[in-house]
Parts: sequence; C-alpha cells; structure tokens
Amino acid sequence: MVSSKGSENLVLAGFMGTGKSSVGRLLARRLGLEFIDTDELIEKRAALTIKEIFEKKGEPLFRTLEKEVIRDVTSTKTAVVLATGGGAVVDEENRRLLKEWGILVCLVATVDTILERTGSGDERPLLNERDRRRAIEELLRRREDAYRDSDILIDTTDRTPEEVADIIMEFIKDEDTLRVRLEKRVDESYPIYIKRGILDEAGKRVKGVAPSERCAVITNPTVGRLYCERLVGSLKKEGFLPVVVEVPDGEEYKNLQTVATIYDRLLSERLERSSLIIALGGGVIGDIAGFVAATFLRGVPHVQIPTTLLAQVDSSVGGKTGVNHPRGKNLIGAFYHPRAVLIDPDVLETLDERDLRAGLSEVVKYGVIWDERFFGFLEGNTRGLLSLDEPIIGAIRRSCAIKAEVVSRDEKEAGLRSILNFGHTFGHAIEALTGYASYRHGEAVGIGMVMAAGLSRYMGMTEAGTQERIEKLLSALGLPVRMPEELDAESIIDTIRLDKKVKRGKIRFVLAERIGTVVLREVEPETLRGYLLRAKV
Repeated sequence: MVSSKGSENLVLAGFMGTGKSSVGRLLARRLGLEFIDTDELIEKRAALTIKEIFEKKGEPLFRTLEKEVIRDVTSTKTAVVLATGGGAVVDEENRRLLKEWGILVCLVATVDTILERTGSGDERPLLNERDRRRAIEELLRRREDAYRDSDILIDTTDRTPEEVADIIMEFIKDEDTLRVRLEKRVDESYPIYIKRGILDEAGKRVKGVAPSERCAVITNPTVGRLYCERLVGSLKKEGFLPVVVEVPDGEEYKNLQTVATIYDRLLSERLERSSLIIALGGGVIGDIAGFVAATFLRGVPHVQIPTTLLAQVDSSVGGKTGVNHPRGKNLIGAFYHPRAVLIDPDVLETLDERDLRAGLSEVVKYGVIWDERFFGFLEGNTRGLLSLDEPIIGAIRRSCAIKAEVVSRDEKEAGLRSILNFGHTFGHAIEALTGYASYRHGEAVGIGMVMAAGLSRYMGMTEAGTQERIEKLLSALGLPVRMPEELDAESIIDTIRLDKKVKRGKIRFVLAERIGTVVLREVEPETLRGYLLRAKV
C-alpha cells in the first residue's frame, strides 16, 4: 500500500473510544503491515500503565513520553499502521511528523457513543471525572481543530470496526481517485471517483457516506429513464431504501419553486438529517439537489453523480449550489460540498452532441487558466475528445484535478478560486439576456472566454495570439465564439452589474495574460463599454 503522499504508513488518531486500536489491527492484517500502539510503547518505556503514569507522574510526563515515541516511530519505522493516543495530534509537532510520515486518519464519534464505549472511565485518567459527559465535551472542543487537520475523518458511530476499515481501504486503494481537501472542516476531504462503469458500483462507493439507509435520488425524466434503474439497483444491493424524486428537465426549472416541491416530497417520505441525497443528472440537477441538501433540515449529506460532461468537470466539484432568480443566474445558493463525486465517462455515450461540445468548453477553460500543456493536449486531440475515445478520460481527470486543487486552496472564492470564473461573467450575461433558452451554459461560457481574452487584449495585458488560440480551439470543437448580434453593449453592461462578482460598483473580470495564466482585475464600466463598442457588440 502506497499513499498519494508516496508513503506506506497509516496513522489512526482520534478520541478515546472511537476504535483506533481495533480498526488499526484489522487494517494491519489486511495490508500486511506492522501494528503499533503508541500507548503500549509509552507503557513499556515508563514501566508503568497509562493510568499509573497520570496518577504518579502527571500528564506532562505522559505527553513528553508520547512525543518521544512518535518521534522515534516516524524516524525509524516503515510499513506501519500506527494508533495514537487521543490527544497526540493536538501537539503541532506531533501532527506535522505524523502527516509527513503517513496518511493521517482521524476517527470520530458522538458523545453518547464515546460514553458507551469507554465504560466507567476508571482506566482512562482524563475521563475520571464525576461528570464524564462534560469532560468528554470539553476535551472534544479543545481538540476539534487538531482532529480536523487530517487527511480523512471517519465517523465510527453505528459502524463496526470492519465497516470503518472498509472505508479506509477504499480511501487508500484507488490510485486514480482525486480528492478535494477543505480547510478547517470536519469533512476535510471528499473523493472524486472517475471510472468507466462506476454507476453500477454507486451503492458500494457511497455506503460509508451516511449512516441512514434512507436516501433520495433527485433526477429528471430524461436521465431517470436512462440510468435511474441501474443506480437504484446498486443502492438496494447495499441496503439502501431509495426514493426517486423527478423534477422537470431544463434551466427554467432551476428555481425556488422546484426546490419547494422537492422539500414537500422529502418531508412526505420522512427523510431525516442522516438521510442521503443523491444528484443524478447534469448541472441543473446537481445545483438544485446540492441546494436542497444544504437547506433541508439545515443540512443533510449528499453525493453528486453527474451525467453531462459539463457537470463532470465543473459543477459537481467544489460545493457551489444554488438556483436562479429572474434577475440573474445562481443568485440564490450556498457553498455546500458533497461527500463524494462519482464520474462515469460511459454515461456520456447517451449525451446529446451539443451538450458534449458545451461541456468541452469548460475543459478548455482549465487549460487557459492553469495549464498550457493541457491546453496543447486539447488542441491535439479534438477528434478523440468528440468521439469519446481515451483522450476524454484524460481530459476529465485533468480538469477535475485542476478544480480540486483550486477549491482546496480557496473554498469560498476569497481569492484564487475566482479564476474558475474565466469566461463566466460574459457567459452569464449572454444566458440571462437570451432567457436561458438559446444557449447551453458551456456555449455561453465559450463565447465569454473569447470575449474575456479580447478584453484582455484591449487592455494591453495579454500575450499576442492568446485570443486567437482560444477561439480556434473552441471552433474546432464545434462551439460558438461570437456574441449574439441582437445584444447591445448597454444591456450587457447592465446585466453584468448584477453579477455576484461585482464589488464596490466595479466589475471584476478574470483576464488572460497568456494561455495557462489568468488574473483577476477590476474593470471600469467605461473601459468595458469601450471594448464592447470596438468589438461591435
């Protein structure tokens, strides 16, 4: 077993009673690794039990010994599953050493579960209090940030050690699985699985996401007719009790009225906070289902199974959810991340050709904003991309990897993540002004990218040939590259002023310096007007 860090070591941290030792021994047997428990090494070094160390020497000596043991293990041992004490990772040096040495997995559980599993607490010095619940709650509060700073958190409540070990094995075994890591969140990381035929494995893949067998699949009639039976069968095979909720197909139904209809159905089916919502569909379904998950009962877990290329490479990853308002796109929403994303390239075989091309527009975007070599790969593989040959797998994987990296660095668009909006400011204006009926989202973004590159050139900040390369690649993929003739400069400016990216009355654009490098700039309305007039819009 070699992790994405290049390490063959696994570390189990977390509060007492969460199952570190029992899960650790199981994993060591499965992986053929040595199992080490830091508490056992500490007892051997001190020739005292943990309880005796606390009673006779005090907690400071225990923490010193713990630090020594972790330093020794991480500097001399390999091929190890290591279980640490509940407070070991609170020490920043310990945590740094452990994360550099191996994959850090933190096990968590509810207070009630910890109370039940730790018994009377007589052998656990830090719980030897009259009010054990209060002691546990206080320790959890103090350790929360340290526990969150791990590669993966797993709730062991209502799960056997075997089930927890299964989840960890799933995490570490798939070299092709991508991850979105988030700062200072309990669900620090979630996987993006990309595999042909993974739809039939969906039940197994999401089994560890939510403790409840109740779940809802939100889809539309078109996608439901094609794939819902396979998904539901996979879920039932793993013990889920799925309810299918169909909503009308189309961007015009991405609104609060549709959301309210879904709420009614979920309530009538008695779904609970532990129930899972699964989005099966394109970007509209993904956005609606994600927003429902974020707001129903103040938040329930959800999984994205995108069935369009656009959703696979863009909207399913990153946690942006929302619905449209008559005055603008996605003006009502929330940041709410899925627990997993399952991408099956095979479902693209039934995708309308126009929708496939629209999705490729977002793929092109990733090359422009991040990776010139990837852009060159796309230029050389337009036929393979359109025919869904092997280049499409590489394109999906690289696009998701870029988005995962950007989102991991900037979850809520405080800075870097804004580069993902390249082409979207113009694109959203095109969609709004044409009533969300004339253009696919990707088509509008493609035109928007050409316009954004043109604005970059107008402002004298882009490398020669940048706009031409973008336009040529989009054209080769069969995408529109010209602003609709019926739109005028003033209507575009007025619509853009409503965009979420407007700040202090100034319009913020992502502009291209060259292929692979973009920057965020504030653009004065007069500058924008001058460009649009020169571009004869």
